[in-house]
This record gives sequence, structure tokens and C-alpha cells, in this order.
Amino acid sequence: MKSDLSILEEFGASLAPERDHPPAEVRHRVMNGMRHPVRRPRLLSRLNGVRLAWRIGAPSVAAAAIAAALVAGQLTDIAGGQPAPPGPGAKVEGGAAALPDAGHVLLLAAQHAGATPAMDARSNQFLFIDSVEVESKIDARGTTVSGPLRTRTWLSVDGTRDGLVIQEARRSPVRTHIDGCTNGRQAQTIDRPETTPKVACTPEPAYLPGRVPTDPAGLLAYAYKIAAADPEWVSISSGSGGKPTGFVRLSDDQRAFIEIAEILYKNHLPAVQAAAFEAVGQIAGVQVRRNVADAAGRVGVAVTRTEAGTREELVFDPTTYQYLGHNIIGAKLDLNGAQVVRSPNSSKGTAHFRLGPIPKPGEVIYKSALLRIAIVNKAGQRP
Repeated sequence: MKSDLSILEEFGASLAPERDHPPAEVRHRVMNGMRHPVRRPRLLSRLNGVRLAWRIGAPSVAAAAIAAALVAGQLTDIAGGQPAPPGPGAKVEGGAAALPDAGHVLLLAAQHAGATPAMDARSNQFLFIDSVEVESKIDARGTTVSGPLRTRTWLSVDGTRDGLVIQEARRSPVRTHIDGCTNGRQAQTIDRPETTPKVACTPEPAYLPGRVPTDPAGLLAYAYKIAAADPEWVSISSGSGGKPTGFVRLSDDQRAFIEIAEILYKNHLPAVQAAAFEAVGQIAGVQVRRNVADAAGRVGVAVTRTEAGTREELVFDPTTYQYLGHNIIGAKLDLNGAQVVRSPNSSKGTAHFRLGPIPKPGEVIYKSALLRIAIVNKAGQRP
């Protein structure tokens, strides 16, 4: 059986320029990532606007069923923890009725987030995020689940200072530097900031008004703009040695759902969180699912969207509708109406590839649960 590395070498070679459609940019990213395999927390893949050198093509990513950014939400006290009023019944994924529909769940979550007092934060401080993660590595031998892993993240309040991620590991903690956008420049990659060139950037505040709109319509448009410019391709078939032979592109609806989930991790301003919940309610195809557990084992109600063999879940407390976290779960692969191509064609912008075996329905790909957020004075400091 071929190794993950050899599979990626062949996949990168398959993206060699053709006469009519030269995807040179894609091939460069695949091969560049393959040459520098490193293990990093998934949540880092889109913490900043910079591209990760390891983001596409690293063997650990190829062996996984999904190479996507991970997110978690906010767990501050909302509305004194009072139960939310019951909502109208609607279609419930995985079972019938007695739950509010997705739009109502999200509206209640938005109301709670909007009622949360903003924390006092200076521009030179950091947002501290304490979370738990569970992730799976899926290969020909089966599924290996790691976690729950404690992950602590420090993001610059104004986006201009260097942040930090520390993830627990079996032998020793894994520390990852996050290069801030200083004077309009930052390292091209997160995992090698000292050796990669500086590129133009726009600060991405973690707890100040910035690029992310605070109104639902504006935030939804923002997410769809990113989705269109930053596509994701999913391998749905493979040939000898596990080399991908067929791909489908995620719809802009699914990518927008994923992008908003990522916003919920990167920006914890109550106004942004509230707008994000309302925006998700406007995406076609969202459903409600009962009895969904997050990475910390808390059982809640989830608003979900399923596509290309993966179900994205935003998990909420079933009584207060606090946002608990984000799950990525295997689902039935339904290609009805999908266009399958032999090789993705993305000659400009950025792109993501979800490679490896297709997960089984119900299989956990990733779970993330937020335990605490706070404002601290420096990266590495705990409240």
C-alpha cells in the first residue's frame, strides 16, 4: 500500500499544467505543503488571512477526511441562564418534531449573544480562548480518535500582535506561533513565520470592530464572498494506491456555513456573534438535530448542514441556547446533482482539498467545545 506522502506526490503531479487550463497555483500549494509536513491544530488553518504552508498536502491532512478550519463558540453567561421560550415545531433531522426550527434556534441564540455584555479590552491585549478538541485520523486501517485535547489560544485583540496556540499532546504541549499583522505586513505562513517572506495583510481583530460586519445581511454577504474566492474540493473516489480520482466542489452555501462557524471562533464580539447566528439562519438547507454532544460531552441541540459526506454542526444548550461548539461528523455521501471532476481546476486565489477515505455516517471527524473566554495582557498568560 502506498504511503500518504507518495499519494500526495502523485496527486500533485496530476495537477501539472494542461494546455487549456493550467492550475499551476494549486499544484504549487500541494507540493509546497507536502515538502513541509508538520502537525498543527486544525483551528489554525484560517485564524489569520495568511496561507498555511502545511495547510494543503501534509500527510497528516491527507490521511484525514477533512482539512478544514475548526471553530468553537462562546460560553459566557447569557441572559442569566434563563430558559428560552419554546418555539414552533418543524422538520428535525434524525427524528420528528418538538423542537424549534433552525431559524428559531438561531434567533434565540442571537438574542442571547446580543444580550451578553462586551468585555473591557484594550487594543494591546489578547483574547484568551480555552477549548477542548476531539479529532480523528481516518486511513485504510480504520479510524483513530485523539482527545479530548485541551487547547488554549491567545489572539490579538486588534489583530496586530503575535498570538499563540498551545495544544496538549501525549509527550509535550504543541506550541504554534501566530504572526500578527504589524504595519500592514505579516509572515506568509503561520507554521514558519521566521523563514517565510512578509506579505501585505489587513489586521483581523479578535475583540474589536473590524472587517467582519455586525449586521446579519452584511455578515452573510461577507461569508459568501469568501466562499466564492476560497473554494473547497472533496475527493469522493480513489484509484490504485489511494490516489484521488474524483472530486466535487462544495457549494457556496456549505462554504458560507463553514466560514461563519470559523468567524464564531475568531471574533467574540457579542454583536458579531449575534449577527453570525442570524446569518446562518438565512442559508438554505440548514436543519435541527437533537441530542448532539460536543467535545466536552455536553448534550445539546444542533443546527446542521450536510454536503459531500460531511455534516457540519453548530451545537447549542437546549435550554438557554448558548453556543457550545462545533462538530464535523461523517454523513451519507449523496452526489445527487453534483458535478464530479477528475482534477480540480483553481488557477487563482486559494483552495482547500479534503483528501483521504470517506468517513462513515456518524463517524466523528472533529469536535470542538469552548470552555472559557477572557481578556489577558499577553500571549501565554492565563486568567
